[in-house]
Amino acid sequence: MTIIQAVISGFVQGVTEFFPISSSGHLVILHNLFGFRQDMLAFDVFLHFGTILSIVIFFRKDIYGMFRKDMRLLKFIAIASVPTFIIGMIFKDIVEGFFSTPLAVGIFLIITGIFLLFSSSFAIYWKIVKRRKPLGVKNSIAIGIAQGISVLPGISRSGATIGTSLIAGLDEAEALKFSFLLSIPAVLGANILKVRQIYGNLISGDTVVFLAGAIAAAITGFLAIKVLFGILRKNLFFLFGIYCILIGAAAVILCR
Repeated sequence: MTIIQAVISGFVQGVTEFFPISSSGHLVILHNLFGFRQDMLAFDVFLHFGTILSIVIFFRKDIYGMFRKDMRLLKFIAIASVPTFIIGMIFKDIVEGFFSTPLAVGIFLIITGIFLLFSSSFAIYWKIVKRRKPLGVKNSIAIGIAQGISVLPGISRSGATIGTSLIAGLDEAEALKFSFLLSIPAVLGANILKVRQIYGNLISGDTVVFLAGAIAAAITGFLAIKVLFGILRKNLFFLFGIYCILIGAAAVILCR
């Protein structure tokens, strides 16, 4: 992989990690277009370091307050992380096989799109009735399960968690914040599972390539979070659903 390819991959990761259109699915399709046939999972996982950095910078005040003032939020993140961890560990080997199958990714993208359309209708409903529900234990577990399912490439992590939050009746801003803060332990866990592969790539001379991709992901990720806040407030979440269905259908047609 060249530095230019790494930067392009980082840009795609930064945008698609936060926009609910599946970063893993887009990276599989992108690497297929690049002509890569080897396992790129270690590089893809490392790109998430960049998006974690953008989350930490954007939500730095919330993270500080979570440890100093609002331990309740930290508790819900811990609760939601449990089902994510269990699902990830049980299906880890099965899921990794899908990362080299663009056809499966296309199908999962279509499923993501349908779910986003479904959840966006709930967001409109809760606004019409002018009633919101607080984040609780049951909601945290449901969101954690949704995040666990999103280990499948093509199932958007942010789409699954934000969509589940909207269905549960959470405010858009709270749904987005909880989704992204919840991603930190999940991404760190994924990196720990791939630490040997990542370390092997770094010491083999791919350090600059890996870092270039991560930096590009951090910059674009920070901007993507700001844009997504505005999209949610304007009730345009459904547009991501349409996009996922279209790109998923294209992937299915091209990869048959």
